Amino acid sequence: MKSTRFGFLHLFLLAFVLIFLSGGRQAGAGEQVVTITMPGEILRKVISDSLPIPIEPQNHYMEGSIVVDSLERLQINEKSIFIQGVVLGRDIAMNTKIAGQTVKMELGSVKLPVTCELFLRFDKQQKILYVTPVFPKAEKKDSTDSADILLPLLSSLGGKEYPVSLDSMEPFLFKLGTRNIPVKLVPEDIQTMKGTMVIKMIPRVSKSH
Repeated sequence: MKSTRFGFLHLFLLAFVLIFLSGGRQAGAGEQVVTITMPGEILRKVISDSLPIPIEPQNHYMEGSIVVDSLERLQINEKSIFIQGVVLGRDIAMNTKIAGQTVKMELGSVKLPVTCELFLRFDKQQKILYVTPVFPKAEKKDSTDSADILLPLLSSLGGKEYPVSLDSMEPFLFKLGTRNIPVKLVPEDIQTMKGTMVIKMIPRVSKSH
């Protein structure tokens, strides 16, 4: 699912620059682990710069284009990332059955403020980051707004792990004098701590030809 990337590749582009500004520690067998500490505000900016991020509906009752339009708040907790933002839907239509007949309801453009908590799990062997979004249950209201139609969609996306493969990242070309040196960043670990995301990577250098 493309929407689960949440700008993580952009995050690693920034992390690559920081590698040469920070120290590292030996991981054994001649490899050096570089630890990057990413504050919550920088992560929020990285994600905001990647917007809009598409959300792909995984059902047959809704049509249209849905994107994460803005990110108002991001807070990194010890085991999760809490975010508040706005989801924007364009050309939204809902297919429903009335008296046994399928009826399409045209809703047009809708905007919905949302909150979400993201839980991360990194598989070190497969180099895959698993992201589990959790949305709070919607409160029942007497009046129904057209934007409320997005709530069932968001709820259907929550509570499931979505894989983000980090093993297929292309090597960077680091220029040293007249030489271009390919540097591949191999993720070693990704953790969240209060206020920061900690990323550990192993830079592996290949000989240039």
